Amino acid sequence: MDDLDRRVLSVVQEHFPIDERPYLQIARQIGSTQGEVLDRMKSLLERGIIRDISPVFDLQKLGYRSTLAALSVPRERVEAVAAIVNAREEVTHNYLRAGELNMWFTVIAESEAALERALADIEREAGCGPVSNFPAQRKFTARVVFEFGD
Repeated sequence: MDDLDRRVLSVVQEHFPIDERPYLQIARQIGSTQGEVLDRMKSLLERGIIRDISPVFDLQKLGYRSTLAALSVPRERVEAVAAIVNAREEVTHNYLRAGELNMWFTVIAESEAALERALADIEREAGCGPVSNFPAQRKFTARVVFEFGD
């Protein structure tokens, strides 16, 4: 990455403009051109430095419900159960951890009833015993800003 890549990333991560021509606004902020910013963004995506650009919504304010859930999955069934969990459109993340409950995933649904149905469906389809449901008791917000210096 060079200095221009770092300047583009700094603006994109913290101050992405809500504008008809956001890349033109970014270019103006960093002293570049819209075409150069678009080329850099494309290159950053192609190189895997960034995965996507997307908004962050407060899902609860939009009426959605979410939870952290876990299963105890036998080692020999991890791939098959992961495929079942990952096939659900309500699942946003799925990862393995050490311990009895070794497959952890987050579920987001449009209502509490839809959330419960999704968990019940996963439990039934996975056939690994009960899904443990860990709804948030309190919300904490972590702010992460990467420094793109030398």
